[in-house]
Amino acid sequence: MTEQRYAGVSEAPAALGALFAERLAAEKRIRVPFNPRDRWLTAAREACRVLADAVTASLRAGATVGVLGGECTLVAGTISGALEIEPDLTLVYFDAHGDFNTLATTPSHFVGGMCLAHICGRQVAALLWPGVGRISEDRTILVGARQLDPGEAGNLMRSRILRIPLDRDQPDAPGLLAAVRRRPVWVHIDIDVVDPREVPAVVLPVEGGPGLGSLCELMTAIAQVSDVRGVEICGYDPRQDPEAALPRRLADAVLPLFAGRSRGSHGAPARSAGLAAAGRPASRALA
Repeated sequence: MTEQRYAGVSEAPAALGALFAERLAAEKRIRVPFNPRDRWLTAAREACRVLADAVTASLRAGATVGVLGGECTLVAGTISGALEIEPDLTLVYFDAHGDFNTLATTPSHFVGGMCLAHICGRQVAALLWPGVGRISEDRTILVGARQLDPGEAGNLMRSRILRIPLDRDQPDAPGLLAAVRRRPVWVHIDIDVVDPREVPAVVLPVEGGPGLGSLCELMTAIAQVSDVRGVEICGYDPRQDPEAALPRRLADAVLPLFAGRSRGSHGAPARSAGLAAAGRPASRALA
């Protein structure tokens, strides 16, 4: 789901869906509709509500959930749904941006730049809908944010969010594994966290960032020490990737997060993968 100025990312679920479903051996696919004929915020609100229900039902059934979406606003739906089942969930939020503006600090009024602050309870007014699931700041980890607006930086400084660097010089995210060890985690990945020289098909590239190989190694390490309950991927713009060079590499980078649960790591039972695609219709989708 996205505003019209970033319409390319709304095509990401359809572009990624078939490949990810195949690689994950997903038992079920759910298409979450986003109706661009509606007022954008109305469409986002409804899509997030459906997405929250899908995540709740999938986790209740014992699945590890994969979500393919447009831009970061989808976290308002996924976290709302996940917290219903895992109230002690830790959110690991990979993004080159902070997404921690509020209506009082945003210079652009782009909703995607306020969504992390929103789910942490820093609403000046209802951003998506009243009653959105709120995750505690001390269970939120922001990884790789390297471009912040001044007011956003102040918001983060006054928050209890754990910030962890992830860039070319520090591709191992020091401290992250200790922070997620033996915890149930939800992993959010905006692919603009990766070096734009490797992943140029994003709307708002930011200089720096780790390579995809480093990201894959980090995902493997997270899966080995924590209980990954769900993974969401957003920020991919297929219109800037006309030869479809990135989908398979993106799938390779996040597959380790699902492998940990399929092996029944840390005493947890092996669980099947579910896949929700938020955005335009994707083939072979199950409602």
